[in-house]
Amino acid sequence: MPRSTSTDDPYALLGVKPTDDFETIRAEWRRLVKTYHPDVWYGSERAATRRLMAINDAFDEISVMHKRAREEAERATKAPRSEPQTKRAKRPQPKPRAASKPRPTPPMRAQRPSPYAERFDQARAAFTEKDKAKVQAFA
Repeated sequence: MPRSTSTDDPYALLGVKPTDDFETIRAEWRRLVKTYHPDVWYGSERAATRRLMAINDAFDEISVMHKRAREEAERATKAPRSEPQTKRAKRPQPKPRAASKPRPTPPMRAQRPSPYAERFDQARAAFTEKDKAKVQAFA
């Protein structure tokens, strides 16, 4: 959708002819963008921005027209199919695998004793029956 309100011919805005090839039009567009870019233009930034928008809109319009023309030309050159396309042969199904033996489970690793096991045993021994009774009464 064009952003500019200009109704000028996009080819005239870019300074090219409708008969020019797309590469020539693109080269001219790039030259104009380099000239009128707001960061480069020595005049008003607002005017440069408007001019650049008009240039980009014109190029967008031309590029869409060229793309459509190219697609129509490709469609026209394709030969229509007169014969119905034959169905593809189905892929052969893979052979079912023979039932294999279940894998043996790996041996369990021996658990290492905790480095705190000795301290834990000492704490358990220190926790006397009297202390256990206090805990149970509290709970």
